[in-house]
Amino acid sequence: MTKPQFTLKTFSYRQLMTHLRTPLYRNGYALILSTGITSALGLLYWAVAAKFYITENVGLNSAVISIMIFLSGISQVNLQETMIRYIPIAGKRTPRMVIYTYLIVLGLSALVGVIFCLGIPIWAPSLTFLTQSPLLIAWFIAAICIWGIFVLQDSVLTGLRQALWIPAENAAFSIIKILLLVGLASIIPQTGIFISWSVSVLLIIIPINILLFRRLIPRHAATVITQDSSIPLRQISKYVAGNYAAALFSNMASTLLPLIITQVEGAQANAHFYLAWTIASALQIMTANMATSLTVEASLDKGNIESYRRRALIGIYRLIIPAALLLIVAAPIILRFVGQSYVPEGAPLMQLLAVAAIPNVYNAVYISMSRTNNRVAAIIAIFGANAILVLGLSHFFLPMYGIAGVGLAWVISQTVIALTLMARTRWQSRKIAPVEAVIAKAE
Repeated sequence: MTKPQFTLKTFSYRQLMTHLRTPLYRNGYALILSTGITSALGLLYWAVAAKFYITENVGLNSAVISIMIFLSGISQVNLQETMIRYIPIAGKRTPRMVIYTYLIVLGLSALVGVIFCLGIPIWAPSLTFLTQSPLLIAWFIAAICIWGIFVLQDSVLTGLRQALWIPAENAAFSIIKILLLVGLASIIPQTGIFISWSVSVLLIIIPINILLFRRLIPRHAATVITQDSSIPLRQISKYVAGNYAAALFSNMASTLLPLIITQVEGAQANAHFYLAWTIASALQIMTANMATSLTVEASLDKGNIESYRRRALIGIYRLIIPAALLLIVAAPIILRFVGQSYVPEGAPLMQLLAVAAIPNVYNAVYISMSRTNNRVAAIIAIFGANAILVLGLSHFFLPMYGIAGVGLAWVISQTVIALTLMARTRWQSRKIAPVEAVIAKAE
């Protein structure tokens, strides 16, 4: 009886290893592991911030970080998605593609940062403390630039099918910023949170890019044959332009929320929001990570795109549904770890965002398939609808429900979009089926 048990265990172990060696799952799980590490250490980061900094400064600094990420998103022109989509087939063009992308993002980041800082009294009066020091303004602009590189390098790693490096990178980033957070608390209490965040990014991008340009990119360029017919310049330009519009909508739906909450409800309410948002958004990021891996693999093997779609959809739901249920139950406990004052408003927000993560899975996979098939208009429509619904409903619900209204806005938006996409897919399948039947009959 011992022998059959050993055989069964060996078979299961082999199945697991085969599953993990599949690039779709291996890179997807690596990105999800990175999200898990980032979320856990992110919770610790904001818990430490709540202990060492006053609530008002936590709220203001989280708004600065959020707007910095938003401005960086504008400057990236969504080129990170272009890296994911085209690096797998770029071959010898890869080094030049990455360098040009970096230069474009750095130039746009500096320009966008200067424009924003000149107009802070007009469009972000709650952040006027940034203008009190020329050095702080200069660093804010620099932070936009280096955050752009930080985001792009993860996309390059993913496109190279080297996502296993990303968990280690983000773990190092999270640990460094926690150490700096504590060290700066007594030196610069007003801006220590933002400085710890941005300096940590600078310390991370240097070794990662040395690894990229000295080892990973040359290896990829030497082993992958460039598929010239697959990446015409006109197609890439159209892809970049369309995805840029989609990225603006995507960034608006998340990074503008802290600014709206700070303006409407105040810095303290934003502190409560930002911590709960940081934790709950891990579910969205997990989904996006697996969808990103789907884009890479489907781009390399379009003949099996439907198989990849089904496998990704099932795999993501197996992760997200239990995680969402766990977060719904554990939300008050998690926030109590940070501080009791975060529980009354933060827990309902986290629970609603967990609910919203379930329909978001379908939406994310649909977007990934649209990227692979270069259906740019569909991507813009989805992100645009989400931005309009989330920001509009949040502004409407905030006075009535507080920050929980933002969670309600996300639930409504994701559900409406998912139902719309399901109906559209069903309609298209019904429309195509008769045509296929006629073709089959003729053959």
